[in-house]
Amino acid sequence: MGLFSSDVRDQYISRVVKGNTFADICGLWGTVNEKVSVAHRCGASELTMMDIQPPESDLWQKFHDRMSALEISGYRCVTLDLGHPQIDSTVQPVDVVHCSGVLYHHPNPMLLLANLRRTSRKFVILTSAIVRGEIKNKKGRYSLPPSSVLFVPALSDAEREIMRAHWEPYGTAYGLTQKCEFTVDNFAPWWWLPTATALLAMCTAAGFSVEDSAHTWNDNALTVLLKCPANK
Repeated sequence: MGLFSSDVRDQYISRVVKGNTFADICGLWGTVNEKVSVAHRCGASELTMMDIQPPESDLWQKFHDRMSALEISGYRCVTLDLGHPQIDSTVQPVDVVHCSGVLYHHPNPMLLLANLRRTSRKFVILTSAIVRGEIKNKKGRYSLPPSSVLFVPALSDAEREIMRAHWEPYGTAYGLTQKCEFTVDNFAPWWWLPTATALLAMCTAAGFSVEDSAHTWNDNALTVLLKCPANK
């Protein structure tokens, strides 16, 4: 499958999932972007969707409808808060985990990375929005060193205007394309934007080894194939 898909996330899944158990974490939003069906086609031995949405959410029904249309059955569904500090007691680990579009929405990204490690036995495929070292447009210029992580709530009005001009062509980014209220239990805003260098260092600090990585979304995101420690 990896030979035919242009999505690097699918390529990474195809490399490691055959014969392994698989979970897509937080894949309900924009249901057609789920990766359970990809893992199914690539030979996963067991399929799970994990998401923070409560069981009564209509997003679960949309997911069920999609699985039915694709003739996929026998998958598990788990309501999971990936940012829970005691996640060890609430989740059964799987071999391969996919998680995309979550890290930069969470006020505690290192806890999230640590919990991804706790939910996976072998590999994690992670995608996060990142920030370029320099953004220059009609609103001005914003630059930062490779080791930096941008804390979105700290942006000044002038800095946010530069970010707005950069991100608006890609859609809504709460806190960047428009102001919003930041509270630690609100996962709608964009909280953190690491550089590619910083994101890789964050993954290493969380205990992973980086097997591969690729820039995506016009260099505004990074997808990383992470390996869990052998003695986990």
